[in-house]
This record gives sequence, C-alpha cells and structure tokens, in this order.
Amino acid sequence: MDKKLLKIGEEILLLYIHIPFCESKCGYCAFNSFTNLIDFKKQYLDSLKIDLESSLNNINNLDSIFFGGGTPNVLNPKDYEEVFKILKPYIGDDTEITMELNPNRDIHALNDFKSLGINRFSIGVQSFREDKLRLLERNHNPKTAYEFIKHAILCNIFVSIDLIYDTKLDTKQSLESELKMANDLGVGHISCYALSIDKDSRFYKMNKNPTLQNSLCYEIKEILDNFSFYQYEVSNYAKNHKSKHNLAYWQGKEYMGVGLGAVGRIKNNRIYKQNDFKKYIENPLKCSVESLNDDNLRLESIFLGLRSEVGVDIENINTKKLEILLQEKKCIKKDNRIYATNYFISDELALWLT
Repeated sequence: MDKKLLKIGEEILLLYIHIPFCESKCGYCAFNSFTNLIDFKKQYLDSLKIDLESSLNNINNLDSIFFGGGTPNVLNPKDYEEVFKILKPYIGDDTEITMELNPNRDIHALNDFKSLGINRFSIGVQSFREDKLRLLERNHNPKTAYEFIKHAILCNIFVSIDLIYDTKLDTKQSLESELKMANDLGVGHISCYALSIDKDSRFYKMNKNPTLQNSLCYEIKEILDNFSFYQYEVSNYAKNHKSKHNLAYWQGKEYMGVGLGAVGRIKNNRIYKQNDFKKYIENPLKCSVESLNDDNLRLESIFLGLRSEVGVDIENINTKKLEILLQEKKCIKKDNRIYATNYFISDELALWLT
C-alpha cells in the first residue's frame, strides 16, 4: 500500500481480514468467496501476510480485528499461526478478535482458535429449521448448529450468531421458536438479517426469490425485546456484549481491509484491494483508491449513524428537515446528537435528510 495513505499513526484501530474460501456457496450469497480454490490456500496466505505487514506499517495498536469470508474456519487453526505472529505486537488486552465460523466444521478446532487469540465467535447459523436450511442451501443441519454453538459457549468467549429471516417459510411463531433456542443456549448477541437477493447471487441468476412480501422485522425486535436483547443497530441485538468492530464502523472510524477484495478507509481515501484471486496472489499490495470529499463523509455519517445507537452530530443535518422529524417523533435529540427512534426506517430518514 502507498505509504502516503498511511500517515495516520495510532488513529486506525480496526482491521478486517478476508478469507475467501468456502466449502459450498449458498444460493443467496453474493460475497467474494470461492469453493474451488482451497488448494491455493498457501499461496493466498503468503500474499495475505505481505498485505498485512504492509498495512500495519505505522500502526501502534488495534482495537478490533475481524476475520470474515468466505468461511474462515475452512482453514485450520495451524494455518493462521504465522498471521497471528504478525498481529501479536498490535494486540492489546482489550482487542476484540472476531472470527466468522460455519457450524459444519470441526467442533474441536474451537479451542485451538481461542488459543490463537480469538475472543469472539460469529457463527453463521442462519436457521435452526431443517426446511429453512435446505431452502437457503446451507450445508449443516439443526443438530449440528446446536452442538456447535453449545461447544463454542463452553470455550468461555463471546458468541454471536447470524439468523436469516423474511424467507417464505417464516412466521412470527417459527421465528420465536428459533430465537428461543438461541436464547436458551446462552447466546449473548444475535445478528438478524432479512433475506435479500443480490444480483450477483445464484438465486438472482436463477430467478429464484424465496423472500416474504411483508417483512417480519418488527416481530423479530418484539421477540428479542422479550428475551432481554437490546437493539443497538438495525440488524444487531445484544444481551451482554456489543460488537466493538461493528460499532466502530457506524461511528465512522478509519479501518483497514486486508485480503482479496477487502475495503478500507483511511482519512478521505477509500481503498479497494484487488478482486481477482490470481492477480491478488501475484501482487497483494496493488489497490485502487477513491477520494472522498467532506460531503461524502458527511452523508456516510448520516446513513451509518441513524441506523444505530451511534446517532449523528446535529451539525451534519439540515435544521428545517430535522425539526419536522423531531415533531413527528421519528428522531430524538440528545447532547447535540440526533438518534432515529426506529432503525428500520433509518435509510428513508437519511435519504430525506440529505
């Protein structure tokens, strides 16, 4: 990476590391992941380490590290040992280190991931129902998910799960049953995502759309409220631990992206790593840069802030339009910041305000 982009000292506290390998690709998935390239894992990790060392130049410490994918636990804990050797000088006692996991992988590897330094698991359960898992083309079953979560919690670290809703199979009652299972297991954080069909997904290309016409997002919130989960962002609910990494994104903090197709933002520069697997391996330091002006950053702060408890600085908002939202009780004002009273309409509010 160009050293001119890295004159930020200790300001960058967030790091995203992309692992693009998957065993299979779900029909709704549009992420940058591959099922046929695992044989090239050594070459990828070698390039990733070059990218990582370059990106960490001039950084003093990291507040949060997030391994996403893809399926990071397609690789073995041993595969990550050299990556963690590079990361070690930047990790403090309070650094949150998250790894996304699929529950069909080796349950006994969880303790080894913890030994590396991982202190937060984000498990892609998506559903506890057999029929819904088949609809979503997931390659695990409810029993596997249940046992995997139970074992993860026994590792005595923070556990979050992802759950998909708004499929054609969902009802309020069925979602309540799924969320009750997560709550009974002792899960402390749940990310609930409405099923959407992106144009890069296989479902879109097959003209397959198994989504509900009327969203159950308010039912999800009601159920989780009853289980004492607090909604701190449109898709995220916490009982005992909010995600440092996600909160920092919504706060507009600078972040680095390492790995194939990873994205970062340093000051007024959005940095995009190469999306082509072969090209990334050949030159992991090549990237493209998008310059952002102050107005771009202001608009981004409004969209991100309104969708979460972070809120927006009142100076970034049109006063006349804001008064209308305050009168309609769609926003509240506190300590010179504006907060949406309903995160589910935050994008509409942001569009109207901008």
